[in-house]
Amino acid sequence: RSKGVGIYFVTQNPLDIPEKVLGQLGNRVQHALRAFTPSDQKAVRAAAQTFRVNPELNVEEAITQLEVGQALVSFLDGKGSPGVVERAYVLPPRSQIGPITPEQRQGIIRESAVYGSYEKEVDRES
Repeated sequence: RSKGVGIYFVTQNPLDIPEKVLGQLGNRVQHALRAFTPSDQKAVRAAAQTFRVNPELNVEEAITQLEVGQALVSFLDGKGSPGVVERAYVLPPRSQIGPITPEQRQGIIRESAVYGSYEKEVDRES
């Protein structure tokens, strides 16, 4: 962490990640887990217990009730401590596939904070 390196762990089962590693995680995004067997329920319980407690949220129950587009999130605060877990919506990217049109390009240029400052061409040979 002190070297500015980040690693993402992605798994279907939280028990795949060793407890020593779980204790070092900063930012957490937990999507829904479905618990149908005793071992599944153990995995849900383990995942819930790794979050910082939020008295207004039953994390173990919430993990199994998350819908499409929802996640439980916990991020580091300004001092580097994990924040309390919260239920959040994960929004899809708001971008466009493919090049923008000339009209879109001009609109972006006109909205720029430096619009009007750099439009005049300069004779670099003078």
